[in-house]
Amino acid sequence: MVLLPVPSLISLSPGLGYLGVTGPSAADGGPVPEALAGIAVANTAHLLATLVLYRLGQVIWRDQTLSLVAALLHVISPAGLFLSAPYAESSYALLAFSGFLLFALGCRAEGTSTRRDLYTIAAGACFGLATAFRSNGILNGLPFAVEVLRHLPALLRSPIDTLRRLLALGVGGVLVAAGSVGPQIAAYLRFCSGASGALPRPWCHGYLPSIFTFVQQHYW
Repeated sequence: MVLLPVPSLISLSPGLGYLGVTGPSAADGGPVPEALAGIAVANTAHLLATLVLYRLGQVIWRDQTLSLVAALLHVISPAGLFLSAPYAESSYALLAFSGFLLFALGCRAEGTSTRRDLYTIAAGACFGLATAFRSNGILNGLPFAVEVLRHLPALLRSPIDTLRRLLALGVGGVLVAAGSVGPQIAAYLRFCSGASGALPRPWCHGYLPSIFTFVQQHYW
């Protein structure tokens, strides 16, 4: 347990709990200790993130060599320690790369609007999950804003298709934002509403209460 800093526990423990690899049995020294489970999840996510990045490079550049070089550079990046440790980095990378891959596939599918829009919404869902792991994932919503600006001029020429595209981009953008707002609301209801019976935490009294900011300042 001492191997896991508090922010890592916040990021990993809930997800591992849903997988059934943490909980009372793990805390009591069960067959799958929480630290080992975190390492397994982190390294698996790191491997999958590398494969997704390789595929993303193929979609964007259409160059296998360049895609392979990009994937290998990700493996030997200076952040390699964090990507292999029981930490949120590798899971965030997997979800963010998956989001960009889906977004790129949507941009390539210009001729089939339904598939294009489904790719866009799925990309927003991945980005939203990534944002739940790391708050700066909210920046992954920028491609949606750029696409909205790119399609606005076509609103008068083809209003139905353009509105459909804008709707898909809007839904994707909302999903990205939900990855930031959702955990904030859940944390506020748990720690600030008095439902748990404990006194509200210090961050509850902020002008814009943010558990992310509090964790960064208090535990880092």
